[in-house]
Amino acid sequence: MGVFTSLDPQTIPGLIKRNAERWSDKAAMCYKNLGVWHRYTWADYFTSVRHFSLGLLSLGLKTGDVVAIIGDNEPEWFWGEFAVQAAGAIPTGIFVDAVPDEVKFVVNHSGATFAIVNDQEQADKFLEIRDAAPQLKKVIYWDPKGLKNYDDPLLIGFIEVIAMGREYEKNYPGVFEEKLSRVKPADTAFIYYTSGTTGQQKAAILTHKALIATASGFVTRYPLDQKSDLISNFPAAWVGDSFFATIPHILSGARLNFPEEPETIAADTREIGPHFAIYGPRQWEGIVSDIQVKMMDAHPFKKLAYKAFLPVGYRLAEAKLSGVEPNIFWKSLGRVSDGLMFHPLKDKLGLSRVRWAVTGSSVLALDTFKLIHAIGIELRQNYASTEAGFIASHGQGDIAFESVGRPALNTEVRLTNEGELFVRSDCMFSGYYKDEAKTKESFAPGGWFKTGDAVNINEAGHIIFLDRLKDMGELKSGVKFAPQYIEGRLRFSPYIKDAMVLGDKDKDYASAVINIDFAMVSKWAQNNRLNFTTYVDLSQKKEIADLVSKDVARVNSFLPENSRVKKFVILHKEFDPDEAELTRTRKLRRGAVYQKYADLIEAMYGERKDVVVEAPVTYRDGRKGVVTTSIKVRGL
Repeated sequence: MGVFTSLDPQTIPGLIKRNAERWSDKAAMCYKNLGVWHRYTWADYFTSVRHFSLGLLSLGLKTGDVVAIIGDNEPEWFWGEFAVQAAGAIPTGIFVDAVPDEVKFVVNHSGATFAIVNDQEQADKFLEIRDAAPQLKKVIYWDPKGLKNYDDPLLIGFIEVIAMGREYEKNYPGVFEEKLSRVKPADTAFIYYTSGTTGQQKAAILTHKALIATASGFVTRYPLDQKSDLISNFPAAWVGDSFFATIPHILSGARLNFPEEPETIAADTREIGPHFAIYGPRQWEGIVSDIQVKMMDAHPFKKLAYKAFLPVGYRLAEAKLSGVEPNIFWKSLGRVSDGLMFHPLKDKLGLSRVRWAVTGSSVLALDTFKLIHAIGIELRQNYASTEAGFIASHGQGDIAFESVGRPALNTEVRLTNEGELFVRSDCMFSGYYKDEAKTKESFAPGGWFKTGDAVNINEAGHIIFLDRLKDMGELKSGVKFAPQYIEGRLRFSPYIKDAMVLGDKDKDYASAVINIDFAMVSKWAQNNRLNFTTYVDLSQKKEIADLVSKDVARVNSFLPENSRVKKFVILHKEFDPDEAELTRTRKLRRGAVYQKYADLIEAMYGERKDVVVEAPVTYRDGRKGVVTTSIKVRGL
C-alpha cells in the first residue's frame, strides 16, 4: 500500500523518484490513444521526467524561470510539469480552450520563457502572440500532427527535447541529481491562474509543501493504494487536478488513467472500472441529465422500472445515511432494484465498481446529490479552494446532503460575526504572483486566510456552504437568500442547463436568467410536435416557457415565500466562457453577465414585457447569420 510518511521526499519530483525506485515495473499511467491503452511504468515515467528536464536545461532553462503548459490531459502534460519542477523552474497552466488573448495574458504576466503545448492548435496560439511575448525562447509540442511543414525556429518537438536531454546527461553526468537536490518544500511548485469570477485572473503561488499537504489530507479521507485507479478528467491547468488526482496518485502509487477524448470519458471509464471517481458538480449534473435523457427515450418497461425503483433507492440511501438498518423487505427490494435497474445503469456510466465518489469545486445541487446516492453510488462532497487548499469533506458514514463535511485533518476554521469563513493550515497558498497588495488583503492577523465564503457550522461540526459572501442576495425587505443554492436546484431540471439568480437591496423580489438545455428541450419539442428552427427560436416559444416555469415553481416550493423567484427570462443563447460569461471551469462570472444583460435584468424589475436583442445563429445546414429576437419576461 502506498502511504506517504514524513520520511519520504517533501517535493513532487522527489516523490516521483522515490516511486521509480520503490515500484519500478508497476504501472503508473495508462493512456488510451487510437483505441489502444498504453501502459507506462514508474521507471518509464521518471525517465521521461529526467530526460525532458535535462533537455530543458540544454535549451537554456534557468532556475526560477516560468514555463507555460497548455493541452489535453495526456502523460506529456505531467511529465513536462514535473520536469520543470525538477530543474528548479516553475510551471503554470493555461486552460486548453483559452483564446490567444488569454494565452498572451498568462505568458506575459508570468514572464514565461518556454511553453509546452499539445498540438498544432495550441502551437498556433503562441505563434500568433510571439511578437507580444519576445521573452519566449521555445515552444515545445508533443503531438506533431499538422506541424510537419512548419519551419519555425521557435518550435521544437517533445521527443527531440528528450533526445537532447539524453545527450546532455552524457556530457554532464550527475547534473539532474544536483538540480533535484536543490528543490525544497518551500519552493514554488506551480502558479495557478484562478478562475476569475470577479474579473481579471489572479495568479496563486503554491509550494511543494502546500500541494503535498493538501493531497495528503485528501488521501487520509479517501485511502488509495497501488491497486486504485484514478481518472484524469479535471483540466490539468486547474488546481483541483493536483489536489484530487495527480498528487494523490504520486503519494499513493495509484494508477492515473487518461481517456482518449473528453467525449469518450464515460466509455473509457467503463473499460477501466475504477473503484474511485471524482467529477466536478457540472459533470455530476451532466451525468444526471444523461440519465434523464436516456429514460425519456427508454422502452416503456424500463421507464416504468425506473419510476418504480427510484423511490426504493431514495429510501435505502436515506436509511444508510441515517445509520438505520433496513428490514429484510427493504433489503430484498434493494437487491432486486439494483440487479434490474441500478447496476446496469452504473455499468453504462462506468461506475459499477466505484466504492465512493467525490465532488468538489462548487456546491452540488441537492437533488443531484440525492439521486446519485439513490442509484447506489456513495458520493461525498469536498470543499477546497486554490488559496486555502483542502478545507473540508464528508467522511465514512458521515455524509449530510446539506453540508460540505467536517474540516480536514490539521485544518483550522473560524467563523466571523459576518458569517465569513477563515481558514488556517499547511495547505494554503503563499500569495498572489506580482500582487503584494492583494495578498496582504487576503489574510487576517494570525495567518488566517479570508475565504470570502458565507457559511454556517452546525452542532455536528459540519460546514454548511451558503454562497460567496459578496454574492449573497439581500432584497429591499432585508430578506437574505443564497443564489447558488437556488441555481443548483434549477439545474437539476432536465430542461435547464444553467441559471443566474438575481436580487439586491433595491429590488423587491428575486429573478432569474435561464439557459435551456437544447438537447433535452429540442427532444421534448419533437416529441410534442412543436416546430422550431434554431436555439433562438426554440428558447422563446411559449410552450418552452411553460415547461421551464413548472421547474421554477418546483424550486420555489423549497424556498421561503419572500425569497422565491418571481420573474425569469430564457436567454437566447448559452452562457459562454469565450464571451467572459463563464470561467474556464464553468463558474458564472456574475458581474460580466449582469453588465452584459443589464436591459434584460432591469426589464424583470419594471413594466416591460420584452427586450429586443440581436443574436448570431447557426442553422442546421451550417449557415450562419444574425437574427433579431424579442426575449420575453415571464412571471410566476
